[in-house]
Amino acid sequence: MGTIRTQSSQTTIIAYAGILIGFVGSALLRPKILSEGEIGMLQLVLNTTALFASIFTLGTNLTTLKMVPEFKTKPEKKRSFITFSLLVGMVGLLLAVPVFLLTKTFIFQTQDGGFEGFDYNNEFYLGMLVVIGFRIFQYILDAYLRTNHQPLPGVIAESIIQKALPILGLVFFYFHLINFQQLIYLNLAIFILPVTISFVMLKRAKVFTLGKPGPFTPDEKKTIAGISSSGILEILSGGLVLYIDTYMVQWLMGEAAVGVYTTLFFFGVVISVPAKAIRRVSIVTISESMAQGDYSTIQSIYKKSSQTLLVVGGLLFLGIWCNRYSVGAYLGESYAVAIPILLYIALAQLVDCITSVNYQIIAVSKHYYYNLFMGFLTLALLITTNYLLIPIMGVIGAAVASLIIMTLINGLRYFFLRQKYQLSPFTTENLKTILIIALVWAITDWIPNVENIYLNLILKGATVLLLYIPAVYFTKCSPDFNVVVNKYLRKTGIDL
Repeated sequence: MGTIRTQSSQTTIIAYAGILIGFVGSALLRPKILSEGEIGMLQLVLNTTALFASIFTLGTNLTTLKMVPEFKTKPEKKRSFITFSLLVGMVGLLLAVPVFLLTKTFIFQTQDGGFEGFDYNNEFYLGMLVVIGFRIFQYILDAYLRTNHQPLPGVIAESIIQKALPILGLVFFYFHLINFQQLIYLNLAIFILPVTISFVMLKRAKVFTLGKPGPFTPDEKKTIAGISSSGILEILSGGLVLYIDTYMVQWLMGEAAVGVYTTLFFFGVVISVPAKAIRRVSIVTISESMAQGDYSTIQSIYKKSSQTLLVVGGLLFLGIWCNRYSVGAYLGESYAVAIPILLYIALAQLVDCITSVNYQIIAVSKHYYYNLFMGFLTLALLITTNYLLIPIMGVIGAAVASLIIMTLINGLRYFFLRQKYQLSPFTTENLKTILIIALVWAITDWIPNVENIYLNLILKGATVLLLYIPAVYFTKCSPDFNVVVNKYLRKTGIDL
């Protein structure tokens, strides 16, 4: 867990730098510069490129994470596999083109006129297809980098580049240097950079050498085919799960509702940043341990990551939800009335934190197909709950649906791993952390809000920090969290 802690600390620092940059862009600037409808339209475009790219990798990134660790002692197989992966990516792009052209009218609701004032011309659709292609190859190269224990390029691309450059576009738009259509194009063009960075990093690390794809043994071909075929379906369902709430809010309520939902959603998913960092780093170690039958290492990662993610996620949850008054007052009335979205999305992410790397363990096991079943179950339940709750509760209904399904699916994964592998992330430390979160939440809510939203932010934030961090530290809720805290305390001359 030491290597994972070091790498995940690095990726978490970069990821949070990206969150800070993204917060400035998505939470502070976008709601003040763009209308709710413009935010909704922009988010639909970005989500659609991500959805198509993830689906039309054709499961190659999952196959890479599973197979490359098994080729650790066979460098010629590793070289042939990256060539194979890139060829599959090209096939995926060729398949993505007709599917996108056939579904674009439905996605953007252009049969009803689409977003008012936006030109759905051929240039727009061509730009989206180009970006889908770049994102396909970015996902493939990033997976290969991670199997070589180099997760940072992908994190830098995702957390810094894709968060910082859109701010520049907002500035141009604010000063009327570009129009909204051009702002969309600029946001699309940004995705050319990450794949370039990944390619350069692979070359510099001397782990990118193309060779003839194969030959693979019959057993290897069977495994690759099995993982790829289930991976395609798994990513199809998983990709839709990530974005179905956004699309259903658009179809049932329109782009303005999407703008409100995605802006408040951003605050809630901040909690997931440490989880993404740990999962990105740990999946390679989990895959190698699974191949060796080393379940004790997997159990250690499962347990310690759950403890750490709950502690850090709890701090972020309290910092966000206890400042809901300031958030709503800053964003404005149309956002303030939907502020419960913050609570439900934040709680959903907290549930995901406590169950830590359950998805990753299943993904690299011989029961990887279980994730496929869970993906389609999740999709079916999300569509049903969103369809039932959005007409009743509006955009808040989509957030409630996310919390219900996140809890149910993670519960099913937990029971599966418990039964099949006798693995469990839960300890008494988790219970202590939950009790501390509840206590700090109650105390902070008891303190009345101050009319000045910035002073209120400082007051509530300081209360959370002063109560929560000492509590989880001295009750030893997470050994890894204490190691990091002790490291920084020693730098200041304090040794506890």
